[in-house]
Amino acid sequence: MPISPPRSQPMSEAVPAGQTSRSGADAFAGLLRELEPGLRRYMRRQVSDYDVAEDVVQETFLRMLRYRHCNNIGEVRALLFRVAASVVADHCRQAHTRPTYHYQDIEHAELTSPEPQPDRILSDQQSLGCIKEAIRQLPPRCRQVFMLHRFEGLSYRDIARQFGISERTVENQIAHALAICRQALGENRRRTFK
Repeated sequence: MPISPPRSQPMSEAVPAGQTSRSGADAFAGLLRELEPGLRRYMRRQVSDYDVAEDVVQETFLRMLRYRHCNNIGEVRALLFRVAASVVADHCRQAHTRPTYHYQDIEHAELTSPEPQPDRILSDQQSLGCIKEAIRQLPPRCRQVFMLHRFEGLSYRDIARQFGISERTVENQIAHALAICRQALGENRRRTFK
């Protein structure tokens, strides 16, 4: 709920600068109350967020307390909008330097760790063991071709030259090795989930 200047009776007499009587404070509050709707419209044009605009209005009123000795409506109006412009500038400056945090309700937050879960680590280790065993059981030439391609990064052409075989034979050897590895993984998964 916005804080407005306190209600007052109409201004009765001028108060000298530096002195504030109760009627002078009431007169100042009355001037601010008269200018408040215009200030709110101005702030809503300056600041797109309604809540921020209301905060800026309240900050403007707080800063205007320094000038409560003024009782000339023209002078108060000029001060009010000059102070308001200063508050908007301060707000914009702070918004650019203050980090923004986007908070999410913890009930709807996805709480996951970047680290794999222990069961996943165990499953991956078992799968790796199956693949290593499947590679060890490949025929020697097939195992060498597969390892040169997958682990050394050699092309089919380079492997074919090294062994004096055709590229098509290299391709068949690698396809055979991959099929054996897939089969071993499938058998491991069936054993794990029975």
